[in-house]
Amino acid sequence: MKIDYIKRNCPICGSKSSKEEIYSKSRAEKTEFSLLKEIWNGFFKEKIIFTYSRCNKCKTLYCPTFFSNKHLEELYGQMPANMDQVPLSALKKTQKGYFDFLKKHSDLSGNFLEVGPDIGLFTENCVKEGDYQNYWLLEPNISVKNELKSVVSGKESSIIHEMFDFSKIPDNSISTVVIIHVMDHLIDPLEYLESMKKKLKKDAKILIVTHDEKSILRKIFKIKWPPFCLQHPQLFNLKTTENFLNRLNYEIIAQDKTKNYFKISFLLKHLLWGFGLKINSVPNFFGITVGLKLGNIITVAKYNG
Repeated sequence: MKIDYIKRNCPICGSKSSKEEIYSKSRAEKTEFSLLKEIWNGFFKEKIIFTYSRCNKCKTLYCPTFFSNKHLEELYGQMPANMDQVPLSALKKTQKGYFDFLKKHSDLSGNFLEVGPDIGLFTENCVKEGDYQNYWLLEPNISVKNELKSVVSGKESSIIHEMFDFSKIPDNSISTVVIIHVMDHLIDPLEYLESMKKKLKKDAKILIVTHDEKSILRKIFKIKWPPFCLQHPQLFNLKTTENFLNRLNYEIIAQDKTKNYFKISFLLKHLLWGFGLKINSVPNFFGITVGLKLGNIITVAKYNG
């Protein structure tokens, strides 16, 4: 029996008016949940996604039909590990680039909050080069707790295994917020940042990294662009990110396209996937990594209180 999916207005402005823009031959909104679960885990012959529509009012690209929170809990809870991960050294280079962007626009002091830090690669840079008094890390994955504790060892810190619980964070205390590749995944990103606002000091800085749905790669690959997937209920570009943050009383300080580091073999495999060739084994090319601007954007904004 088909599981009903939720119906959504625009997650940024609430408008019901939108125009279809990206859709698969077989649409996820008309597909059984059991099959979408297999596709979520990477087992598919044909790419199936929820239809993306463009809001006629604020121009955000989003899925008017999507999984419910209950569906997402089940999907993320059983998601298998990626055995072809980007090397740790490459991940560290990418995160250091994000940190250097923040450093240009922040004095790196006060209290620090990161949503979804994983093993703490970004936070590690803050500990080494920043002057933060307290670290609040919201990471639902309990398995990385020891690694996170090691990163903030010797610092006042709190690791919270819940992404939506800000209750333990004192009001008017946070000077820096970091949210890397999280906003694309939230069903209600506006409400999420709204609920965080009372924890922020006036003039607090927020750093956000998302995919860029106006990137050149999106134009080349069209529906085969990897971020068009079941994990992303909406996608942003530079303008819609600015519009999104302005609605929450943030002032944009700087935006740019990010440089990410990958193994050549990883890029080749995903390039082939983008053209519909599901090949899992490609030459390693001696593990060489390269830094490329491949469709992500970074934003630093100031909270005006």
